Amino acid sequence: MTSDSLSSILLNTSQIWSFVQRWAVSPSSSSDPRANVLKDLKELERARKRIQAVLDDAEEREIRDEAVKLWLKELKGVAYDAEDVLDEYHYEELRAEAEARASRKRKRVEGDDEEEVSGSPMTTVVSLPNAMGDRIRAIRERFDEILKHRELLRLREEDGERRVFRPTYPAPTSHMVNGSSIYGRAHDKQEVIDLLLSEGMENGISVIPIVGKGGLGKTTIAQLVYNDSKVKEYFDLTGWVCVSNDFDVTRLTKAIIESLTQTETPCVLTQLSSLQNALEEKVKKKRVLLVLDDVWNEQQNLWESLRIPFVGAETVQIIVTCRNDSVAQIMQTVCSYYPDYLSEGDSWLLFKHHAFGGQISEEQLGLVDIGKRIVEKCSGLPLAVKTIGSLLRHLRDEDSWMEVLQSAIWELDKNNETLASLRLSYNRMPAHLKPCFVYTSMFPKDYVFDKDVLVRLWMAQGFITLEGRRRMEEIGHDYFNDLQRRSFFDSFYFGFKMHDMIHDLAKSIAGNECCAVMDKKLPGFPDQVRHLYMHGDEELVKSLCSHNLWALRTLILEDRCIDAKVTQFQLLLPRTRCLRTLEFEWQREDGLPDSIGHLKHLRYLHVRSRYIRRLPKSVCLLYHLQTLILDCGHIFSGGHLAELPDGLGNFTNLQYFKLWAGRIIRLPESECRLHHLQTLVLECGSLAKLPDGLGNLTNLLYFKLRSNVIERLPRSICQLSNLQKLNIQSCRNLVELPSGIGSLTNLRLLDTAFTGIHYLPVGIKKLTNLQRLYGSFKVRRGKEYGGIEVLKDLVNLQGTLQISGLSNLVNTEDARDACLEYKHKLKELYLDWYDVDRICGGPQLLRLHACPEENMDLPADEEREEVILQYLQPHPNLEKLHMDGYGGSKFPKWVGNPFSFAALQEIKITNCEEISSLPLYIHSDIGKLDALEQPQSMLKRVYIDNCWQLTSIAGLHKLHSLKDLTIYDCPQLQLLSKEGLPFKLEKLHIEHCQRLTLVSGMQNLTSLKALIIRHCPKFEITTEVQHSSMPNKIEIVNCPGMGHWCHI
Repeated sequence: MTSDSLSSILLNTSQIWSFVQRWAVSPSSSSDPRANVLKDLKELERARKRIQAVLDDAEEREIRDEAVKLWLKELKGVAYDAEDVLDEYHYEELRAEAEARASRKRKRVEGDDEEEVSGSPMTTVVSLPNAMGDRIRAIRERFDEILKHRELLRLREEDGERRVFRPTYPAPTSHMVNGSSIYGRAHDKQEVIDLLLSEGMENGISVIPIVGKGGLGKTTIAQLVYNDSKVKEYFDLTGWVCVSNDFDVTRLTKAIIESLTQTETPCVLTQLSSLQNALEEKVKKKRVLLVLDDVWNEQQNLWESLRIPFVGAETVQIIVTCRNDSVAQIMQTVCSYYPDYLSEGDSWLLFKHHAFGGQISEEQLGLVDIGKRIVEKCSGLPLAVKTIGSLLRHLRDEDSWMEVLQSAIWELDKNNETLASLRLSYNRMPAHLKPCFVYTSMFPKDYVFDKDVLVRLWMAQGFITLEGRRRMEEIGHDYFNDLQRRSFFDSFYFGFKMHDMIHDLAKSIAGNECCAVMDKKLPGFPDQVRHLYMHGDEELVKSLCSHNLWALRTLILEDRCIDAKVTQFQLLLPRTRCLRTLEFEWQREDGLPDSIGHLKHLRYLHVRSRYIRRLPKSVCLLYHLQTLILDCGHIFSGGHLAELPDGLGNFTNLQYFKLWAGRIIRLPESECRLHHLQTLVLECGSLAKLPDGLGNLTNLLYFKLRSNVIERLPRSICQLSNLQKLNIQSCRNLVELPSGIGSLTNLRLLDTAFTGIHYLPVGIKKLTNLQRLYGSFKVRRGKEYGGIEVLKDLVNLQGTLQISGLSNLVNTEDARDACLEYKHKLKELYLDWYDVDRICGGPQLLRLHACPEENMDLPADEEREEVILQYLQPHPNLEKLHMDGYGGSKFPKWVGNPFSFAALQEIKITNCEEISSLPLYIHSDIGKLDALEQPQSMLKRVYIDNCWQLTSIAGLHKLHSLKDLTIYDCPQLQLLSKEGLPFKLEKLHIEHCQRLTLVSGMQNLTSLKALIIRHCPKFEITTEVQHSSMPNKIEIVNCPGMGHWCHI
């Protein structure tokens, strides 16, 4: 170990040593024992901060001396104990404040408000816990002993420069698997596809193992094969299941059914026999591809049980990824495939993608040579290259890159290149991220993380340091994004996963502090565990009770760990007095034990139960609580929880409260005293009324409400000036928004979908920060409710907008005042002229229906409709445009203008019966521009239906990205394009175009996969097309002109 690695640590510990000596001999200025303890508490806090500085400094360095590691571990234990004592005193402060509030409330009720009238507020007296002074002295003695031990280490103190990390937080990047981030695996992909589709693999069950070490890219190869278009077309059913360590046949059979079915509804079957019958029926006479990723099972009988339901399928191909040949030999029917390491060239391309973002700027040229030498040390392992590249992306100076290149870790772990690179990435990680990363090792492998939940768990452990006025949760999201950018998390559907090797790294660093128990056996060191995740039965809880668990700070009990005997849980709670996080499922009607209120340090409580009828009053003594989640039944039915305790207002530190209970009718008024609350989620189907004092929650940022009963929101909700998200979706009896809604000027989201709210108050136009507005509203000019002109100042609106009933607009200026041209974040626009109450798309859209004016029958006016459409020109960032029922005979110039359609990917024109021509890529200035300056069309799909007067479609040949062209019921259409169709076209579908004769240039459609022509009697295909490659799907119906071509 180099001297500069310890210099700062030794310097800081010397300062602590002298400080503790002064503390030990300092006489108290008072003989009052209470004063002595309070003074000692202040000194203890100072000592704790100094110790934390030492530990943070140690985290910045590569400490390898085992004696120093042990010394630091002991120092860390003292820091934990000091934190517990200080936290307990803070708890007593919170309790004193709560008791003072309760006393004042009693006096007001009894009419005895003399103190308040006289202006002498009640004095809050903080009681000190018994033996707190003794505990402080014991900690001080341990300080003395540990700090003296440094002399025995015989280490010299030297001045050394401590490296300071200043992490940046750019916008998060995606880690989704795509071609732009994968290098050197095209050959592997093709090899496995050839095995899949080779002769002899057509019948029965075939298993192809992909075998290799962790981080080699086995899963990536399987993903490439699985998503290949030819593979998808060949198989009737495809499924992907991540197996990991637990080869539970019942769980895997259920997961396979859900993956092959690909529906959002989970499989409700639980018995293996029923699951196997269902799977057998699903795959019968089908061609099935199944990927079993990350398999570790070496028991033949388990594999045989899993494969039984596939016997009736036509063919089943199973790709298995694993690390050991012993696993592959149990399952394989063909020889295993062994991916090779990446070549030096491909390794460099992968490194360049992650370290430089794919492009090397001029000022980065000096890093190229160092980077290539680092890539050489990664030995062609993709995970190592990716991780080191992600690390170096944050470091731009040559010295930092040289430190990585010359790190001794490469030599220490030379037999495990991947682990060496990962350890290096961890050592170079900023100190504040390290505890957050290590904490994740308490979860099992392949665990799917929810970012928001993980951040709240970090908060509960005190891992997040406040920065100025920024919210703790906001800072926590920055921490997570930083870890994701460093490749420690990968996107996985709607959550995130860690690679097995990343998890192994976190586990190796955590040692005994973090543990995941996935069977019925506890670790051999439960008294050393600080963060415990358990998945099993009640016997686990019983076995826990025989151990000393005072070090435990996190306890997450998944499944039905607490079921048969409440007494076991009652015995467990007193042994876990230092818990910061507790999550469990309660499967009994007995109430929670009162002893839960003794968990003075608890910050995070998550209870899942459909049986609890009420919470014990003692739960209101958890004054430190930051997160409270009561998952007590379905929103509209089930569950027995019918009331909350009145002492809810004691949670003055609560920031996140989620209540899921179908029988709750009212909330205690004390809820309105939760002044630090930032997120409030009420999934309560029977909730009849919200407290009038809701406006007192001035720090509330997100409010979500689900109720089948509530008809109106309290007016005080308009006082929530910091509110950013208001979600009242599916409150079906809610009939109106408060008239003062315009006061919520910080609102970003307002979701009223599936409610009884049909009109927007005029004040909505004041919400200029609004980004997402969901719901279906009737609009008409008036004093109380607004027309479509309410959109004028909502320039940040994004997502999907539908405007229907446009034929009812009397004043064309309303369309102009909507200012759609300035809505640069809008992605989809539906314009509907019909006076029909219908919704296009899903719930996450804004629909405005223009109602007819009272006592006014508005005749059709072609010119008025053309002016309206001219005014409704969208911003060039729009990606989808649908127009239905437009009555004009021509489109305005912005339709088809490549500059107006710069980002458009889909256009749908339906029921525009007077239109004679449709320009899709027309502009007078195009010919004057150089080829490089001409805008490239992004249109991928064109859909035209029921345009009776349409005779021509101009500019089709210019749509170089077009993949799908569908035309229905255009009887006057004679020619699609003289210049031919774009060569990337994959689907051509034409129906009921009686005058359409031929399509030019079809021999150039080399990408065509589907050709469907129906009821087009004059349609012909020229003879040269006969010799071109035919699409996979051809359907010709009632097309006499195609008869000769079809026979060839």
